[in-house]
Amino acid sequence: MQNHCSLFKNLLHAPFSLSAGKSFRRLFNSVIFLLSAWLYVLTMVLPGTAIAGASPVAGFTDMPLEYGKVIYRINENSPKQLYIIGISHRDPQSGRNGSTTIQTQADIFRIGEWLHQNRELQLLLPEGYFTAAETCPPAIAHSSSDQLDSYLLQQKLADESRFVNAEMLLKENCRLRVSQVEERSIYDAVFASLRSLQTDGSAQSSPQERLAQLKYLQEVRTAVLLQKIPAIVDKELNDGMIGNQSAMFTIGLNHLQDIVRYFQNNAIQINSPAAVQAANYTAELNLLKTGFGVTIIIPRTLADDARLLQMTNLDRILLAYGRTGQEWLN
Repeated sequence: MQNHCSLFKNLLHAPFSLSAGKSFRRLFNSVIFLLSAWLYVLTMVLPGTAIAGASPVAGFTDMPLEYGKVIYRINENSPKQLYIIGISHRDPQSGRNGSTTIQTQADIFRIGEWLHQNRELQLLLPEGYFTAAETCPPAIAHSSSDQLDSYLLQQKLADESRFVNAEMLLKENCRLRVSQVEERSIYDAVFASLRSLQTDGSAQSSPQERLAQLKYLQEVRTAVLLQKIPAIVDKELNDGMIGNQSAMFTIGLNHLQDIVRYFQNNAIQINSPAAVQAANYTAELNLLKTGFGVTIIIPRTLADDARLLQMTNLDRILLAYGRTGQEWLN
């Protein structure tokens, strides 16, 4: 039970081989060589040209591997793009960094910075973010702010005298627009359920029933967040706050297994446990209905943590679709 509590607390916030031969064979080999050289030049001069049947991840692998691992992509050619980043952050109660928090947040910052510079990212949608929309200025495309060097980035993230995270630094340094995607009532219900799970219990419910309720509420919260994103992106675009329909959505790593299942099933289906007096949650995915492309990325520090991947069931997902997730990309 303690493991479940700590986890939920953390997540709320082919080269050719040519042989020698007679004159005809040499001529044939020369032709093959020239054709190979010509194809090589084409791929170097025209990197955007796609070859039929090529893996769609090919256009995204130029993101430095030390930033993170792309584990899922769909509709990569759509002008509407959502980048989902699985994150971990400071302890929500003490506000202190864990052993990998600083480097994970640095990874998230670098991913967002790269998306801004290379994919024209202008909108951030962080979980747990509540603010009046008018307090955040419009995005600035291709901000010319000086790049944070790694030492300064680490120092800023290590400062526990104030609250700071990767999203705040992206807003500050890349001049990204930040918008609220959280639903206050559901967010509060999750925290109330978490507090109930941490108590000694009552005659009305067992720890197992309260854990089932928390899992249900967390999954409903994740679904609602996803469902709201297309309308939020459209509003920000129509209001002139951003210049395109791309956004970066940050959410606790534990929620990725649910998000993946939705896309695999092309729908959201959440069954209410017996201990929860609520209806099942069923809906079509608004992101797919509105033609969004979706890319899911795990920060490198988390992707290299085998124990964490096991706790969040992402190890099974990666194992099922290959060690790199390559076969999963579609």
